[in-house]
Amino acid sequence: MKDCKTRKILVIDDSQTDLFLLQKHLGKMGYNVLLVDNAHDGINAAADERPDIILLDVMLPEIDGLEVCRRLKAGSVTSAIPIIFISANDQPCDKAAGINAGAVDYIAKPFDPGELRARVESVMRTIVLEEKILLLAHTDELTNLANRRRFFDMLEREMFLARIKGNSLTLMMLDIDHFKKVNDTYGHLTGDRVLRQIGKILKENTYPLDVVSRYGGEEFVILMPETTHSKAVKAAEKIRRIIDECHWDIGENSISISISIGIASIDSHDSLELIKRADNALYMAKKQGRNRIVCWEDAHLVKKPEKMFAGEYFELQAKISSLSKQIQSQVIEVVSAFMKTIASKDQYTADHGKNTRAFAIAIADEMGVSQELREKLEVAALLHDIGKIGISDSILYKAEPLGDCDRQIIEQHTIAGVEILEPIGLFNQELPIIRQHHERFDGNGYPDGLKGKEIVIGARILAVADVFDAMTTDRPYRMAKSHETALQEIIDCAGLQFDPEVVEAFQVAYEKNKDIWPSDDSDSQFDLITETVGFNAGSQY
Repeated sequence: MKDCKTRKILVIDDSQTDLFLLQKHLGKMGYNVLLVDNAHDGINAAADERPDIILLDVMLPEIDGLEVCRRLKAGSVTSAIPIIFISANDQPCDKAAGINAGAVDYIAKPFDPGELRARVESVMRTIVLEEKILLLAHTDELTNLANRRRFFDMLEREMFLARIKGNSLTLMMLDIDHFKKVNDTYGHLTGDRVLRQIGKILKENTYPLDVVSRYGGEEFVILMPETTHSKAVKAAEKIRRIIDECHWDIGENSISISISIGIASIDSHDSLELIKRADNALYMAKKQGRNRIVCWEDAHLVKKPEKMFAGEYFELQAKISSLSKQIQSQVIEVVSAFMKTIASKDQYTADHGKNTRAFAIAIADEMGVSQELREKLEVAALLHDIGKIGISDSILYKAEPLGDCDRQIIEQHTIAGVEILEPIGLFNQELPIIRQHHERFDGNGYPDGLKGKEIVIGARILAVADVFDAMTTDRPYRMAKSHETALQEIIDCAGLQFDPEVVEAFQVAYEKNKDIWPSDDSDSQFDLITETVGFNAGSQY
């Protein structure tokens, strides 16, 4: 199969002989082969490596292949990866079970090398075809840039990431000045040549993470994630200057082109508002004479009060800030009282918020975070489980391990918490911490599958504090662990579930505070790794 890209295949099989044979045959076919001999490592490898295809044995110890397949298909990161079962169980009912679990094909052991090649390459051809179709659907035919549809897809994605990560996001909108005159004077073929060349210039002079798209006609847009206002202005000026100095030889004539640019940065959750602001800035650039850059923020900057009114201005600002904090405090009291009333029959739920807050603040102090983040973390710790209000008691207080359906319900509590608090409008900076406190450092958490430092630091701190309190408190389905045992299990999960820097800070905080933190002398055999929801440790809830 002709494909310039080196394709990756993950093999999950507990038989060393089969792993050897599959490595040999798939390697000869030109694939990069990853070998894993157990289910847990296989699930993690699928999320980390993002293979093109997974070959999965049905008969695995601990977790069988059918369950592994179901978990992979349920994961946001791994759901689209094609799975081919390979097993000695080759009855029609076995194959039907594999397909029903989500696999695309089924190979019987002992496998024939020719059949292996045919089935793998059949799936790979489908993958390549889907990629080509998707590329065509997302690409502007004339400039080979992303098209308008792709731009809007990426805009929503980047708006979401900017919101949950607290990063900047800037949009640059460009328009070729007097382009109609170029088409009318020199013809549309010349106009197409200009569009292609400008598309090439934009692609060569933007940052790797930027999304450069043809918006329509002679308009282009550049979506710039994690780019500050000043950095975007510098990039825009570089592009404007390059295009202004470029000349196109058209027959005996040499023509020059200029562009106008409008820039806007995110300060809301509304993607259409961001486009509107960039478009307005572009309109102002043209109105002011073209071949220039206008930033929406600069054009709409609210003037500060004159010096003679400065005292009154700052006094009013301080009073409003104080009033805002009072209102937020009152809301927290109301929410906390409501949660305590509902949780009156369960002391764990009643105390969990304040315990988690104490642990989280101790970690934050060791890490030397800003006072602002410390305050946001304190609020988020108190409210992080508010989404559990809508979950029935039969699930929350279940004495045995949760089934798949119950787990899916529990895993929605972080999103539910955000949905409850978001309309209040007072906790916008705490919402990412609440939403992400069950994400894992290795990317296998929920609800968004974020990885490493994609997870906001507040959530990475809260994750450790939350798990420590969960492990050291009696629950309906298990006895509590001692502080020392819980600490060691958290240390063992550094780099997997938890941020190693946070774990290191927690160790220091624990040594300083262990004598005053809630005492617990129990030492049950609660296993941090197996008692999880969607591979999150500490509590099945």
